[in-house]
Amino acid sequence: MCLSTILYFTLWLISCVISQDPTANLPQGRIVGIKVYTEASLTPVEIFYGIPYANAPTGKFRFSAPERHSGWRRTFFAHRMPPRCPQQNMDSENYNEDCLFLNIFAPRRVDGKLHPVMVLLYSETWLRGGPTLPCQELASEGVIVITVNYRLHLLSFFSLNSVAARGNLALLDQYLALLWIRENIAAFGGDPNAITLVGHSAGADCVLNHMVSPRSLGLFHRAIVMSPRDIWRAVNKEISVNASQVDRVSRAAAESLGCYSKMDSDILSCMRSRAISDIVSIPLNETWLNDLQPVSDNFLPDSEQYLPMSISEALTSPKTSNIQLDLLMGTTSLEAINYNDNIYEDLMKQGSRHVFEFAMTKAIPEILSMLSLQGQEISPTLTQAIRWEFWGPSIRKEEEKNNLEAVEALARMETSAKWGAGGALLAARLARRVTNLYVYRFIQPSEVDMQGRHLNFSGAVHGADLIALLGDALMLQIARRPASDSEKRISSLFRKHIANFVKFGYPGINNEWQRYKPGDAYVQDIRDEVNGNYKTLSTSRDVAFWLKYLPILSNLHNSKEHSEQITSENGENRLRGGMFAMSGVSIVLLLLLCVAAILLHRHRTRREMQTFDSDVMNHH
Repeated sequence: MCLSTILYFTLWLISCVISQDPTANLPQGRIVGIKVYTEASLTPVEIFYGIPYANAPTGKFRFSAPERHSGWRRTFFAHRMPPRCPQQNMDSENYNEDCLFLNIFAPRRVDGKLHPVMVLLYSETWLRGGPTLPCQELASEGVIVITVNYRLHLLSFFSLNSVAARGNLALLDQYLALLWIRENIAAFGGDPNAITLVGHSAGADCVLNHMVSPRSLGLFHRAIVMSPRDIWRAVNKEISVNASQVDRVSRAAAESLGCYSKMDSDILSCMRSRAISDIVSIPLNETWLNDLQPVSDNFLPDSEQYLPMSISEALTSPKTSNIQLDLLMGTTSLEAINYNDNIYEDLMKQGSRHVFEFAMTKAIPEILSMLSLQGQEISPTLTQAIRWEFWGPSIRKEEEKNNLEAVEALARMETSAKWGAGGALLAARLARRVTNLYVYRFIQPSEVDMQGRHLNFSGAVHGADLIALLGDALMLQIARRPASDSEKRISSLFRKHIANFVKFGYPGINNEWQRYKPGDAYVQDIRDEVNGNYKTLSTSRDVAFWLKYLPILSNLHNSKEHSEQITSENGENRLRGGMFAMSGVSIVLLLLLCVAAILLHRHRTRREMQTFDSDVMNHH
């Protein structure tokens, strides 16, 4: 065979191999991806990594709103995972300030029809993300999945209450990504009129903010909110963070880097000159950590605002319109574990008595403050009631419990108060605003967490639902092992629920999943039916304990000082003062502890009470 024939054959073979790679032609240029096969499907999933949706937010564009990417002249080979955005505790080299990229996981079209689209927003907190998410198994369910990189830490929330340093940049990054997706996703086989916005952890809070933003109208058609971080700030405007708080934190952080001036332009110029490693290494105290998050930007001109109102204001204001989309919302049964990762890591190293003391002296007072039930005289009574509910009535010493049991009891208490009760209040508001609302609670015990650590709890920790959603690909990434049989079963089940919602607006596999409605607060438990032993309280019982029985005890002590008001949609008082009118003459205050014991005992034996039908909770 002559040399020219061999050369021709080689070039032909190379061209055949290249032609098998998935391609898409966009206005920005031609793009080439890769193909992968999953265990569950014979049809390949086409992956396009690292597509830039915005220009690099570096140099003079640091702390500025993102700008559209101008495109590329040559073929763009989307074969490698892009760098992550700079964030707290950077421990690898795969970080870059030029990080506004998205990844597309698309099942191959076999019938010419466009696939529904999921846009997945994920960062564990506002300061740091988690592992880069592999979504090929989820895409094999017949949906296109898109993950979006967005700015974190001070790069996202630095604000001087001006157009030049406006804050909320994570939301604006996501907004620009949604615009890019609407304009380009058809080239990948996606339907721009069937987009579901999905968020987990801080990403879930982002979804709630996009739902109430007038700028995002029409950019997505369904939404999924998984394990939001700040439910109570979404239902109680009294504890919502405002723009002045973020401005104060931003100026303090700038001053810590030597960027101090009476002129905002000088502060901004100085911060743009600092090394990115210095910015993300700023020691953040607890106040700064709590205040760095999305806020209403009504200090800007009307045309520049993205969030004219906070979530809590938008969901209660009569001036805001209803939200025309279907919503799926859920939490896990042990959200507190991994949510407060540093605290629980330390508690696991301590003895059970230390855990119990932490609960009595810090966790419970914080919860009572959150519920506006704290008070020097009533707090000991309420603390004893909480101890009875979550640790039992036994007088035995707490050190007799093993540490794992003590930590789990603490986590169940915090989870039921913050996510159970808070989630019920948020769902009550959303049920009247969105077209259809479905609610789940993921209770399948976790074998690993998002850091790949082995667990032995009897419930689902924070992140368990995301691991189930992404399945074996994520398990191999975080735990360096394939999923177990039980993990595969729960992954298959949960993915079907999510895929059904994305495709049809209904998450049920049959007709078992009822819509969450005012007066009919149905919550679907997600679990593997093969293993049926689950140590968990019902959602309605959790909600009743925090939002009904504790206020009753508090009102018995002083109904005027510790009253609670829950208002209907029309503003009519449904429950005021003692919530259920109780004659003070019939109960003597000296017998308050006895009354508390009787009420709680009856509460344990009677049927589960219906979850509150409430859409507003005002604390007096």
